[in-house]
Amino acid sequence: MPPSPQCCSVCLGSCRFPCPHPAGRHCGLTESLGHSGQGPLGRGRGQVGGALSPAPEVTVFLTHVPEVTRMCGFIAENRLGILRDDNDPNCTYEGDNNVLLQQTSNYLLDLLAGGGPGGPRCESPLKSVNFLQAYPAILGQRFEVTSLQDCLDSSVPLAAYEWLVCSLLRETHQKLTQERSSGSSDFEARNNSQVYCGRSLALAFLELTVVRRFHEHTHRPDVPPPLQAVLRRLSALYGLWSLSQHTALLYRGGYFSGERAGKMVEDAILQLCSQLKDDAVALVDVLAPPDFILDSPIARADGELYKNLWGTILQDSQVLERVSWWPEFCTNKPAIGTLSSKL
Repeated sequence: MPPSPQCCSVCLGSCRFPCPHPAGRHCGLTESLGHSGQGPLGRGRGQVGGALSPAPEVTVFLTHVPEVTRMCGFIAENRLGILRDDNDPNCTYEGDNNVLLQQTSNYLLDLLAGGGPGGPRCESPLKSVNFLQAYPAILGQRFEVTSLQDCLDSSVPLAAYEWLVCSLLRETHQKLTQERSSGSSDFEARNNSQVYCGRSLALAFLELTVVRRFHEHTHRPDVPPPLQAVLRRLSALYGLWSLSQHTALLYRGGYFSGERAGKMVEDAILQLCSQLKDDAVALVDVLAPPDFILDSPIARADGELYKNLWGTILQDSQVLERVSWWPEFCTNKPAIGTLSSKL
């Protein structure tokens, strides 16, 4: 069976960002910029961090870990339920996730408001918002991929995400302006524009940042060719599958037109899953901890899933014995109608 996009998303979410990690970039930039660049760097780190804090936990651990649990079973020995329980608190460590996402959307709105007719004049040390300089031109782009083979490259979801962020930024700005024109206070206007517009904008911007970092890393010349081929497929799979969650927005905004665009994305996802099938075990071994740390019979490196699961079940005490209350249902069961409810 090909690896599911959910499994790939869990793998990417567990490491949050493909290399190079923004934290490493931040440390290097802090030393090179000195005090003069701390203002832009701090704002750039804040707008990425605001969306980064809630999105991986909510999207990956609350959505895809239960999905993987349903695929692999709810048996306690597999420890998938424990994995979800351990990560549930991460979603609220830093307060209300909507507030964190609003920090990112407010930052992007400020960039748009400070721009001229040609688009925002913005540059950031992390280069995460530099694409907004082509804001008007990006909004004029459309999905023009003509063949399935062309759709298998990560540049396709990258271009689509840039358009999606620009479109949501325009929509959020229009909603905010409309709320203010109707007499709402600045607080109410920002809250009302955040519910459907700003939240989607912040999450799409984070996903764009992840897709861009992964795309740039897999296209570096120092990546060995055998690894480059596999990583590029994984990058394209993650980008296309994440993009497929926004199909309605892409059609509503006019980037997609006709049924062919959406179907091509779906076919590309299935094709990439099939191509990654032979490399699935190696990809898991790269990210997975040793067996004694993972402590899950279905995830051991030997691949003996059912043998390990059956052996783990047999190690439990009294697993082959009758339960202590079995006579209550066989020999000592009361006559029908003699017992009354205790409630």
